[in-house]
Amino acid sequence: PQHSNQDIPEPISTPTEATANALSTAASPTPTPAKDTFGVTLRFTQMLVKKLPEIVDGNPVKMAVGLAKAIIVIKDAVKDNMDVVERRIASIGAQLTILEKLSTDRSSRGAEQETMYQYKRTLEDALEDLRRLNNECLARKVADHEDEKSRIAAIFERANEARIQFDLATSTRVAKIVYTIQENVRLSLFDRLNPSRIADHKYQLVGQTREVLRRAVCTPGTRVYILRNITIWANDTSSESEEIYWLFGPAGSGKSTIAYTIARRFELTADVDDTIVLGGNFLCSRQFGETRYETAIVRTLVYHLALKCKAFADALCRSGKFESVYSNVRTQLEDLLVVPWRDSCSTDPSSRRRYLVVIDALDEIEQQGGSTFLRDLLDVINQNSLPGLKFFVTSRPDPDLVKDIESFNRKQTFRLQDVVMEEVQADIEKYLEASLPHFKGHSIMKSLLGFASGLFICAATIVRHLTPTRPKLQRAEQERFLRKLFPDTGTPQSPQLPPNAAHLLDTLYVQILSDAFSNLGSEDFCTRIQMLHTFLSTTEPVSASTAAKLVCDNSNETDTSFPFTEVADDVLSQLHAVLYTDADKRILSYHKSFSDFIFDQHRSNKYWCHSEVHHRRLTESCFRVMTGGLRFNIANIPTSFILDSDNDELRSQVAQNIPPVLSYCSRNWSHHLSNTTSTTPDPLVNTLADFLRLRALFWIEAMNLLDARGMCDPMLRAARIWVSKLPGHSALAQQYAEGASFALYFSGSPASSSTPHLYLSSLATWTRKLEPCQTWKTYFPRIPRFATNGANQSFPLMSLEMGSDVYAVACSGDGRWIASGSDNGLVRVWDMSTGKVQSVLEGHTSWVSSVAFSSDGTRIVSGSWDQSVRVWDVSTGKVQSVLEGHTSGVTSVAFSSDGTRIVSGSHDQSVRVWDVSTGKVQSVLEGHTDLVTSVAFSSDGTRIVSGSGDQSVRVWDVSTGKVQSVLEGHTDWVTSVAFSSDGTRIVSGSWDQSVRVWDVSTGKVQSVLEGHTSWVDSVAFSSDGTRIVSGSHDQSVRVWDVSTGKVQSVLEGHTEGVTSVAFSSDGTRIVSGSGDQSVRVWDVSTGKVQSVLEGHTDGVTSVAFSSDGTRIVSGSGDQSVRVWDVSTGKVQSVLEGHTEGVTSVAFSSDGTRIVSGSHDQSVRVWDVSTGKVQSVLEGHTSGVTSVAFSSDGTRIVSGLWDQSVRVWDVSTGKVQSVLEGHTEGVTSVAFSSDGTRIVSGSWDQSVRVWDVSTGKVQSVLEGHTSGVTSVAFSSDGTRIVSGSHDQSVRVWDVSTGKVQSVLEGHTSGVTSVAFLSDGTRIVSGSWDQSVRVWDVSTGKVQSVLEGHTSGVTSVAFSSDGTRIVSGSGDQSVRVWDVSTGKVQSVLEGHTDGVSSVAFSSDGARIVSGSGDQSVQISHLQLGPYAAQENWTDSDCLNISTGWLLSSNGENHVMFVPPSANLLLPPCILVLSNSPSSCVLLDNAALGSQWHECYSPVSACVESA
Repeated sequence: PQHSNQDIPEPISTPTEATANALSTAASPTPTPAKDTFGVTLRFTQMLVKKLPEIVDGNPVKMAVGLAKAIIVIKDAVKDNMDVVERRIASIGAQLTILEKLSTDRSSRGAEQETMYQYKRTLEDALEDLRRLNNECLARKVADHEDEKSRIAAIFERANEARIQFDLATSTRVAKIVYTIQENVRLSLFDRLNPSRIADHKYQLVGQTREVLRRAVCTPGTRVYILRNITIWANDTSSESEEIYWLFGPAGSGKSTIAYTIARRFELTADVDDTIVLGGNFLCSRQFGETRYETAIVRTLVYHLALKCKAFADALCRSGKFESVYSNVRTQLEDLLVVPWRDSCSTDPSSRRRYLVVIDALDEIEQQGGSTFLRDLLDVINQNSLPGLKFFVTSRPDPDLVKDIESFNRKQTFRLQDVVMEEVQADIEKYLEASLPHFKGHSIMKSLLGFASGLFICAATIVRHLTPTRPKLQRAEQERFLRKLFPDTGTPQSPQLPPNAAHLLDTLYVQILSDAFSNLGSEDFCTRIQMLHTFLSTTEPVSASTAAKLVCDNSNETDTSFPFTEVADDVLSQLHAVLYTDADKRILSYHKSFSDFIFDQHRSNKYWCHSEVHHRRLTESCFRVMTGGLRFNIANIPTSFILDSDNDELRSQVAQNIPPVLSYCSRNWSHHLSNTTSTTPDPLVNTLADFLRLRALFWIEAMNLLDARGMCDPMLRAARIWVSKLPGHSALAQQYAEGASFALYFSGSPASSSTPHLYLSSLATWTRKLEPCQTWKTYFPRIPRFATNGANQSFPLMSLEMGSDVYAVACSGDGRWIASGSDNGLVRVWDMSTGKVQSVLEGHTSWVSSVAFSSDGTRIVSGSWDQSVRVWDVSTGKVQSVLEGHTSGVTSVAFSSDGTRIVSGSHDQSVRVWDVSTGKVQSVLEGHTDLVTSVAFSSDGTRIVSGSGDQSVRVWDVSTGKVQSVLEGHTDWVTSVAFSSDGTRIVSGSWDQSVRVWDVSTGKVQSVLEGHTSWVDSVAFSSDGTRIVSGSHDQSVRVWDVSTGKVQSVLEGHTEGVTSVAFSSDGTRIVSGSGDQSVRVWDVSTGKVQSVLEGHTDGVTSVAFSSDGTRIVSGSGDQSVRVWDVSTGKVQSVLEGHTEGVTSVAFSSDGTRIVSGSHDQSVRVWDVSTGKVQSVLEGHTSGVTSVAFSSDGTRIVSGLWDQSVRVWDVSTGKVQSVLEGHTEGVTSVAFSSDGTRIVSGSWDQSVRVWDVSTGKVQSVLEGHTSGVTSVAFSSDGTRIVSGSHDQSVRVWDVSTGKVQSVLEGHTSGVTSVAFLSDGTRIVSGSWDQSVRVWDVSTGKVQSVLEGHTSGVTSVAFSSDGTRIVSGSGDQSVRVWDVSTGKVQSVLEGHTDGVSSVAFSSDGARIVSGSGDQSVQISHLQLGPYAAQENWTDSDCLNISTGWLLSSNGENHVMFVPPSANLLLPPCILVLSNSPSSCVLLDNAALGSQWHECYSPVSACVESA
């Protein structure tokens, strides 16, 4: 129960009167010690009894607290004058104070609370006894103090027993809590450090793992000297003792056994005299993934050490740098070992213990990782004091490792090859006798010992061969093998210096192989040797089953009489002494020496594996397996609407349908191909051509399902390189390059997140009409139809969205990574094959202006406006060093080719050269008189080139720091410079919009490359020096031919200036960064040089459909008339001749001719089929405002600003009549349907009707009070409608010339009017932003169509009268339902006001012209099918992800790259220079029907 503060008695701060008297009495002298003791004891008991009335309470907790406080006060008063019983009473009473905390502790739960309640109940009973004792004392008035004392003592004794039980329970719980905390810490460290379990000597090896490693201590009595030597070194505490002991020796000399023995010696069987314990160990082995990489060593050692040393563990946790486990070795050593160790030593130096760290077989670490680790370890020990740590390391005498260890002074080394032969032989003899005891003392043992000749690997391999798990060899069988190995058993070899180890191993391996393959026919021998070669030649370890399927062909695989898998198992069993399988049943060799033996013809003879020949065989096998296994929709994906990650059944389907052998072949065929030497002719060419025909597309699908899509592009490019070496196959090589580009287009796209969209999105939107993609499409008739229009019809292969402006890009030398620098101070590293971010490098505090890779791709250097240069480790994303010294922003950085130096340029006008290893500046190159914008090294590292705002390019001698030459010629800032790979040329880009190529030897300009329309920001050479790429503020990337100085291609698509460009190392890709916050990857070979712009270059003023709806004519302020094919969106012809803007265009009714009027005072008639002008109708004295054909096409009418209307004879081009009478400019003209009359409207406020045959005015229709803007006849010719700037619409009777009705309601000028085809209604548009529909018979408005947010410029009825289209200055086109007056659709896309709209004759399409220079066509019957998926950027702008979603937003319909500028239906075409695209899904197989998009028979075959 909980108690409030008022339940607890006030603390006793002063003694009571009785207590004071007791103290006074205690102070007076007493005659004897006994009496003194008795008196004091009496006083203590009396005091306690007298206090009971004040303490006794119904609340036991309150009473316990009061009693405890009273005892403390009394105890303080009488001090030490208490006997044993009283001291016990006082002690127990004082302990009751714990209840005060327990009673108010809300955190007590469960067992702890129950224990407290039990203790409380005991106290309640004890205190009840005290209460009774108090009552008895009050009744007797005189206390029997001795009796009371003993009773009180008994009461407190019971309380004490309860306290002891309470203490025991509490202590047990505390111990459990402490253990739990320690265990949690251990688990936390394990999770955060991710150590290797197998690398620990304590790891219990079982099953196949035990067969692989066979860890064992040295056989007793062996290696005595070396073990003692190591033990003495480890226990040596003197300051002269070395920190490192390096044991090295050749393969098979027993290093690992010694290391294992030492590790166990100092952890499990330590002597009492040892001064050191095992702190950590890592036993390297290439057999397991977690023991073959150097990055696992440090984190494992640190984990072990943290478990042994609490101070280190605490310091490690305090440091909090556990993310360093993903860093390189140097960073791990610094963050996880050095800093926490030094911290732990400084925290408690007095309790410092000494720890031994054992690292075995560094040479087993992959890709020279052992050398890297050792070098970093030595550097760290050299630079940092690590008191209390010693390192024992073993390895082979690898030259790199030897070089590193020899450079270190404080080390002790031991060469096993220096051990006298007799000692080694004695050790091996003991090992053999322990392993083969039945041969002890036998002559065979002596021969075996002589054969081993000091190599433990020989002895161990023989033992493995003689002691297989099953079947167990009998002694006779073992002897038979040994006699074959060394037949002269009667003459044991005497100990001597060991012969060549390879020779001994060769003899042994030959015998093992001979036993395995003896008594076999040539065919069986060939099969088994191929199986063995396959075990050793695969790119990655494979199972026996997979190897069998690679060796066999289809005919034999189904032949049950020849089971290849059993053959593979038999080969593995026969060669158990040299081969084994891991936990996943993959086959590996025990020792690299066996593989070396098999691949050396002189050593292995008939067992030799001809590597190139076998790789060819494996290449053929891979294509055979893929031909039989790959198919469309291999994982039976049920719908295209979901992402792969949301498909719960996908993983099991992939495992079921892509077996291991197909997975292996799909991921590794190019490796085997690349290791195959081509022949002429080469049958693989046909295999490769057949694969590319269609199977390659299914292969990309499978690779995506295997999460290996990033390998597709490099694998196909590797095949291109292989094919390109064959004469006469350049076309196939180009097709593989095209296939690689498509693979990258898919793998780097969000479409790859849903495998069906390889076909439905990536293949559908791939616009290049090249093989093999062109043929692939013929097999997929029901993928979405995709079309592009405008200046740029090719998209980047990949677009990476940054979210911030990009200032710098770079490619790694191996083509794997892209680095980018942005205005947010971040450097990002991207996977070039998938577009995924590998790491984000944080540290700069201002925008990153430049990035570059080291030539080996392991480091990145970045320069920033924060005045620093930073060097980063690519693998970890951590900064290696910060180079400081510039006094203003750094603009450019570059590595020397050997990676030892960095050059940087700065706004401070200097160029600095830095030593990468030290981070110190080597030299400062001064001479520029303005900021340095760009720097680069020559390939040999002897020269530096720099560009500057002082308009010059300077070449510097690195060794002297002096300028060699100054290249002048640019007329504005030089922004970018680069050397060609051979160092003979320099390219520079400038704000003067030019790119210049310079001859380094002469300093003269070789060529000036012009074409950019704004300043050039970045330039680069291709690796072969034949091409230059440039990026400009004009938003384009241009590729130039160095030899000719001509532009090869223009890559357009960026929407802001291009800030940085770079070639990939093979020259096939270009990477560009832009202020539009994107990085784009382009195929160099695909950019088009745009010679003619198809679209208008000024606002479109007038548009019209041909009567059959197949063509559109448009007129523009750019002086041209263009005819467009509606089905393709392509320009059919550009009708040029006008010398000023075109104001009005129209088709003849038969569609063969076009008439156009212009501000140049002419009317031109064009032949649609040829695009040629038929006649120029001249005679106007001012600009033409309106033109129209008569219905029979024989005449043309034109209205002019010169106040006249002219009628022309189309056949002769002559004017038939000039209709004069208007007193101001004519704005609109039209023929009656029978062609007998013309109506014209004018700014003179009148409408005039003319007789065509006589040229006389029939009537002047007056009434408008401002200029007439638009006129039209009804279809029967009996009425005319006119709209005026006076805000009214008027309907006129043609026969009488009288106004029938004045339609009022508009609140601003009327711009456009039209009759419905039956003449019953009129539509009008106005600057008041409304469209109005009028009933002709009543003159009443039927509906007001509102929605436009700017003036309406053009209106028209559909032919059936059910819809109205209107165009507006608000940039939109609206379609209205006439019956309801509701808007049916809003057609958006124009970026300027709409000037003209029209329906096609069938009413299904609308054409609109705009001041944005475009003509847009919309198909109303399509309707919107999907919505674009968007995300919101930091500026709260909606950015398209590229995904089209179903109308409910739940299904992924299709992915279209945002750079395609997709038009969403109903808009289907935009006719302009700006790029755009559209998608039609009317015939597409989507969702659960997506598999129907594929047809096994090509459409080309079907049509044939």
